[in-house]
Amino acid sequence: MFEFKKIFSPNQAINKATLLLVIATQTILFLLLWYSSSELIPKPHEIWTSFVAMLKEGDMLRELLVSMGLCIKAMFIAIIISLILAYLTAVPFFRPIAFLVSKGRFLTLVGLSFVFTLLTSSGHSLKVALMVFGITVFFVTNMISMIDAIPKSEFNHARTLRFSEWQVVWEVIILGRIHEVFEIIRANFAISWMMLTMVEGISRAEGGIGTMLLNQSKHLHLDAVFAIQFVILLVGISMDYLVGVLKNLFCPYAKLSLEKK
Repeated sequence: MFEFKKIFSPNQAINKATLLLVIATQTILFLLLWYSSSELIPKPHEIWTSFVAMLKEGDMLRELLVSMGLCIKAMFIAIIISLILAYLTAVPFFRPIAFLVSKGRFLTLVGLSFVFTLLTSSGHSLKVALMVFGITVFFVTNMISMIDAIPKSEFNHARTLRFSEWQVVWEVIILGRIHEVFEIIRANFAISWMMLTMVEGISRAEGGIGTMLLNQSKHLHLDAVFAIQFVILLVGISMDYLVGVLKNLFCPYAKLSLEKK
């Protein structure tokens, strides 16, 4: 049974049948707007044809694997660096360092590409360095905000249990907030995946899905451009879902207090 009254009411949970109806209606409206848009914008069947052609040629899958490898490698390095810097803010000596790193988010990667070119020895190393920098500055910022938002009562509670200050850091900041770290990873993975096209445009060594996108855009192959964009979107959503699954697996307690929609 459809629950039409709840669709436009705030803070309401709707059943699956109503949800499917809403999704179907919005999808139909979206397709109608798409097909009635400018002739310059490729239509779904044209995008699908271009996608199948690139898939048969083998370019799409090969370039996608290159980009995913680059993104995962850069993300892994950035997570390690960011967590170390953020957790060390418990020690006053390291707080200025983390503060300066967080302010690096206002710098542009294009302006820093020459510096990183001098510091690296290959195109792959350059792309990894640019990606790691771009991820770390935002990751550290989010981690510092998360740590600063921990209530003082949690620290005091740990101290009443006669924990040493390092034990307080371990129990309250690290273990007590690991579920929030997964959410920060999800957000920053989206940033890194979006950043990928620009980084692969700065250094086209080894190719990648970003390089492929820029080449197709240069020759105004809009059907191929849209096909690549949809692939990037679907892969990003899949990776985001995977991180969410890992969060629920390792931190099942995180959603116990949430109101289900």
